[in-house]
Amino acid sequence: MNNSALFFSPILLLAACAGPEGESPSLAPRPIEGIIDQPIRGIAPVASADDPTLASQIVQLVDQAETGNQSFTAQYPEAVAAVDQAAGSDLESEAWIEAQLAVSALDSLRSETVRALGGLDTILAQQTVAGEPAETERLLAAREHVAALYADQNRRYDALNSQLRTD
Repeated sequence: MNNSALFFSPILLLAACAGPEGESPSLAPRPIEGIIDQPIRGIAPVASADDPTLASQIVQLVDQAETGNQSFTAQYPEAVAAVDQAAGSDLESEAWIEAQLAVSALDSLRSETVRALGGLDTILAQQTVAGEPAETERLLAAREHVAALYADQNRRYDALNSQLRTD
């Protein structure tokens, strides 16, 4: 094969990829983009049935979240002290390892709150699918309360974890 064929073959391949000249696609907003920007309308509240069994289950899930939050709150000062002790320490030093273990233990304590939140979300999802709401007011209030506990745990955990040197 001669050198001119080697030189022109990439050019010919690129030319083959070029499509016919014409109008390029519009960059104007598409119809769906207008829908996405519309404000979300709240769903009208519906009457819900009283269900003592479900009410008891909701109370148990809230108790589970609050117990988990108490454990998290009780362990938090120890984790803060360990992270403070590790400040300026070398990675993998004894103080750093202790702080890492304390922060990891704190992380695992969030699981009770997460499980309770998941349980409440499961009940909400089941009711949505079935179309038979029960204990709606209690359920939504419980979910909001547990979600607030979890958000506070995350805030405190993230702040503490960010102080732990990893480089």
